[in-house]
Amino acid sequence: MGVFSTGGVGIDLGSANVTICLENEGIVLREPSYVLSMREDDRDVLGVGRDARQMLGRTPKDVVLLSPVMDGAVADVYLATLLLKSLAEKALGKRRALEKNRLVVSMSTGATRVEHAAAEAAVRGAGAKRAALLRGSVAAALGAGLSIDEPKGMMVVLIGGSTTEVAVLSMNGVVAARTTRTGSLALDEAIMRAVRREKGLIIGQRTAEDLKVDLGTALEIPMGSVENVTLRGRDARTGRPGMAEVNALDIQRAILPALDNLLESIREAFENTPAELAEDILKNGIRLSGGGALLEGLKERLSALLNVPVTIGENPQDEVALGACIAASDEKIFQKLAATGCLLEV
Repeated sequence: MGVFSTGGVGIDLGSANVTICLENEGIVLREPSYVLSMREDDRDVLGVGRDARQMLGRTPKDVVLLSPVMDGAVADVYLATLLLKSLAEKALGKRRALEKNRLVVSMSTGATRVEHAAAEAAVRGAGAKRAALLRGSVAAALGAGLSIDEPKGMMVVLIGGSTTEVAVLSMNGVVAARTTRTGSLALDEAIMRAVRREKGLIIGQRTAEDLKVDLGTALEIPMGSVENVTLRGRDARTGRPGMAEVNALDIQRAILPALDNLLESIREAFENTPAELAEDILKNGIRLSGGGALLEGLKERLSALLNVPVTIGENPQDEVALGACIAASDEKIFQKLAATGCLLEV
């Protein structure tokens, strides 16, 4: 049991989703990182999370859908605080849910000083008894069960919605890290552009994400194995409802440039790994984590590119929240991470 009888709370505050993990219960909530507000006054909030996401593409002109977390960083402190508090209350089933808990929230390893201050303000405003920020790559490693307290190098590639973090961990600290502002949402946007350009059909981000999940792959597709599916959207020329046929080859062609950019950024970070730890990584391989890791064939494609074993868990999208919860629930781990600077109490 954690240091408090009510237990620790770990939150992955991502650009695409907020995931909440509770001590002794595991992952209890995952909802989109959206807030629905009035256009003239974004403090007049109508809904958060899934309730807000359901309005994506369906909002009237006087209502706007906002993302308080962009590129892995808090873009609006007020709305991010509201998002944290609202979803925590939903997860724990009570008002002022965090006032007796210790809360650990993930933050991007590459956050600037301004972004760091914004994240601190949002987490502090959530109302937890004690609160801290934890580097996302370290949280992912903890959630994946990696032994980061040993004097050997562990490489974690964390692919989120808008950022990709590549970090080498050792002795409960980050030895080297690189963060690029690209992630799985870039693949969604590439699909939206390609469908409009090639099929003359305008689709929303939700449809693009469904296409990526259902048809997207990082592997080569045999030419004779593809089947067309009917896609509904809005005709780009007339503005009326329309339909088009797409298949896995169409989706692969659409995401290939963005996927290549993503893989290239990982390769560059891998090649800049400290020489003293390179042997450990060649031996232990790379851990692929985050929701973006779910793209079919990505593990195999990355392993072939780097000539290094790549592993992935059953639920990589949960690992950051799980790791944050472990840090919140275990006083010894909390203090060790604080000592290396990976965790900052706010």
